[in-house]
Amino acid sequence: MAGRIFPFRRRKRLAELPLRVFREFEAGVNLIEDADQIARNFLGKIKEVCPGPKLILLIHDRDTGRFVPAAALDAGEDEIRTTVFPRISRLAKWLKVNETPLEVARRPGVLEYLTPREAAVLSALSVDIAFPLMSMNRLIGILLAGRKADTPPLSRSEVSFILNLLPQAAIALENALLFKEQRERFRRMSRADRLATVGELAAGAAHEIRNPLTAIRSSLQYLEGKSGDETSRKLLASALQETSRINDIVSALLAFSRPSEIVRERHDLRTTLQDSLDLIALQAGSKGIAVRRLFPDEPLPVQGDHSQLKQLFLNILLNAVQAMPGGGELAVEALRKEGDKAFVAVTDGGEGIPEENLDRIFDPFFTTKKSGTGLGLSICYNIVKSHGGEIEVQSRRSQGTTVRIHLPME
Repeated sequence: MAGRIFPFRRRKRLAELPLRVFREFEAGVNLIEDADQIARNFLGKIKEVCPGPKLILLIHDRDTGRFVPAAALDAGEDEIRTTVFPRISRLAKWLKVNETPLEVARRPGVLEYLTPREAAVLSALSVDIAFPLMSMNRLIGILLAGRKADTPPLSRSEVSFILNLLPQAAIALENALLFKEQRERFRRMSRADRLATVGELAAGAAHEIRNPLTAIRSSLQYLEGKSGDETSRKLLASALQETSRINDIVSALLAFSRPSEIVRERHDLRTTLQDSLDLIALQAGSKGIAVRRLFPDEPLPVQGDHSQLKQLFLNILLNAVQAMPGGGELAVEALRKEGDKAFVAVTDGGEGIPEENLDRIFDPFFTTKKSGTGLGLSICYNIVKSHGGEIEVQSRRSQGTTVRIHLPME
């Protein structure tokens, strides 16, 4: 008798599993504010019921206007990195219009509708089904379910389970992304107010310091010329060197508080980026850093100060190189956003920035380096602002740092 009851009980437990997992996801997802955590939780719940496929969840990135990987399970790093679709891609358009999963094997005609690159990405991942994540009639994400070697395709019951999870996941992700956007907007406003106040104080302090510093320097130079004692000359030379260092800090303070006038000229932003990359190429190579350049084929024309923008990118690239003393990959991406914005992202594979420091990285004199004035990113912030742009830093411990810059195009 027991031998007959056991399979029945096992089938009952398997039948109850999707309902239990769905209820756990529904109960827990609304308590999570972080979109990345929601994405990982979503895929984890799918895996509990559907262990077979490899999964990649793409979320619409409003900065780049593309669908980029937010979480993945059982997919390789190269597969994840190359799985990117523009918002206006044919795959995204089909999913948005039809609001239904694309079952690749059942709809061969759709593959012919996709671009060769889109079809190649789906083929490389062995994608069986692409699911749309819809919120308020907008496509906010794409879930790709790819087949692993020697595993069957998703069953109808597994597809049904994923379809039941999608609406809840889409709502939770949309809310988390909106919350993140509002929080970053408030952070930018607070930072702008704080740095404006600091700038006024810095300008006043710099002028007050520079006048007596000039007198001190002149006196030291006079004494150095009159001194016949070798020890005295060495001490005076050391003091003069320190006054020069103070003067450099004062000059940097003035540059932060009152940036030099912009000489606006039309140039290709790709050229400015390449000029900056050329300047750090030797240093990056000596540390074993591979530079990955992702530039569009068409020009990115901007009306801005070429020298200031080169200084901006050089500072950011040097920070990225210094963050990877043991080598790694430095990715520099530039693209045209929808509308009249150019977008630049510099990503390093360093240790990252602690979350508690992210709000302070643009503050004058804030630095975690053993040497340096802590004014580099402050000046970068002002250069971007004076060009009518925005700069943001995204970072996590042990996951590297990405500096994102938006600049108005011509």
